[in-house]
Amino acid sequence: MTEKNLEQTVYAFIGEHVDEKFNYDTEIFEEGLVNSLFAIQLMTFLEKEFAIKVTMEDLDMENYKSVNAIGKFIRNKKLAG
Repeated sequence: MTEKNLEQTVYAFIGEHVDEKFNYDTEIFEEGLVNSLFAIQLMTFLEKEFAIKVTMEDLDMENYKSVNAIGKFIRNKKLAG
């Protein structure tokens, strides 16, 4: 998966659950576009889609605040292996 496709995949998933326009830097929780229940759905999606394991140490909301932050988080998880 290319760098851009990763963010596009995350954006598309979030977009399925959001009625408002947003961009890759929009803080989706801060702006109230999604709620804490969605965070669980998002983490489950990320684990399945990108073959990563979200651990307790990964539960920092900074990792999930925007599409770009999620992309960075996924890349870091894959590098850490």
